[in-house]
Amino acid sequence: MTATVTFGSELGVLSHLRDAARSLVGAGDAAGSIWQLGEAEVADGLATVGALRQLLDVAEVALVREGLERGLPAQESWSAQDWVCRAEAQRAPTPEGRHVAQVLRVAKGESRVAQVTQAFAVGDLPLGKADQLVRFEDHVSRVADPDEVAEAVAVVLEGTRDTVVPTGPDGRGPHQRVRGLTEREVSTALTRTGRLLRPDTDLEREDTKAKAGRALWRQEGPAGLTTYRVVLDAEGAAVVDGALAALSEPVTGPEGERDDRPPARRRADALLEVVRRGVSAPGDVPRSDKAQVHVTIPLGDLLGQGAHGAGVTMTGQVLAPSVVRRMACDAGIIPVVLGGDGEILDMGRSVRLFTPGQRRAVWLRDGGCTYPGCTMPPQWCDAHHVDWWSRGGDTDMDNAALLCQRHHTKVHTRDLVATVTATGVTWHL
Repeated sequence: MTATVTFGSELGVLSHLRDAARSLVGAGDAAGSIWQLGEAEVADGLATVGALRQLLDVAEVALVREGLERGLPAQESWSAQDWVCRAEAQRAPTPEGRHVAQVLRVAKGESRVAQVTQAFAVGDLPLGKADQLVRFEDHVSRVADPDEVAEAVAVVLEGTRDTVVPTGPDGRGPHQRVRGLTEREVSTALTRTGRLLRPDTDLEREDTKAKAGRALWRQEGPAGLTTYRVVLDAEGAAVVDGALAALSEPVTGPEGERDDRPPARRRADALLEVVRRGVSAPGDVPRSDKAQVHVTIPLGDLLGQGAHGAGVTMTGQVLAPSVVRRMACDAGIIPVVLGGDGEILDMGRSVRLFTPGQRRAVWLRDGGCTYPGCTMPPQWCDAHHVDWWSRGGDTDMDNAALLCQRHHTKVHTRDLVATVTATGVTWHL
């Protein structure tokens, strides 16, 4: 349905909506009339209810906008939220606070995101999705370029709104509504888009706060089982996802039997295998490569040339460029050439990585994290390029230094430098 609500001086549309609703339920006697409807009429009645709900939401937003422009809440010494609730509760139950908040945000957003409110007014966008887009614009426009924000909203709106298309080979068949993104999908798209629009400093500040929220709880469960609950930031989640991805795939038996383990069991088994591999040789170089985390990031942002940007993992986590640069110190870099629509045109091989022999040598030389005062053992450290690889540094022993993750982050954040000799590393703090 595509419907536009026009308000005249007498607001005649309200009486039409009221009459339609009363007719649908048999003038108040629903039980005595609806049972007489045929099956097609029941479905059509529900379709009418959906159309009425959308029209009522549009009418509600328009009335609230008019009340706000006239200053009615202030005249009666009420907040906008309380004014709407009191007005609507005169002849019906008080509306839910969340619903009223959505109505107010969309009503106030017309001057800033007219494209969104217009799509909502013509019935292509429900109230909840319109509210998501309005809130996104309000939040991000404070720190991002207005033109970039408007372009981002337009792109997300295009995938979010419903469209009505004709069916049939000649296009003369009945029209069919094609649904846009769900509210959950819209939320994910806006989260990624918002982080890509935020300045690097804001992204790094958010990543630092998110990392402080990492937590792991252990609780005894039933029948001798134990429950672990873990909370991770985007970087931590990307590492865990990368570590578990390959090991949690279904495994067929020797005769081709199907793996009957449910996904949750496979992930738990994969986690145990990762831990076993990590602690099986505590005094030696790890027997397998680190978890592969695929990140898409513009080369300029990786090199620190972009004004803002972010890397996006294959599982949807959005990482600040500084985080990607630090991860690149101890991981293979796979160049990927993307076409204009994001399609992969060419994927190269890893072009830079410390070899197992180099790792063993730097383990023996440094003996653990080289940051002053740190006692983290070598098996829990990354091999850091003192002269960053992204800045042209070589993958050589005289450019390598072991750093635990905490101090690796600090070195990148503060852009610290060090002197490397045959006997150790000295950081210039």
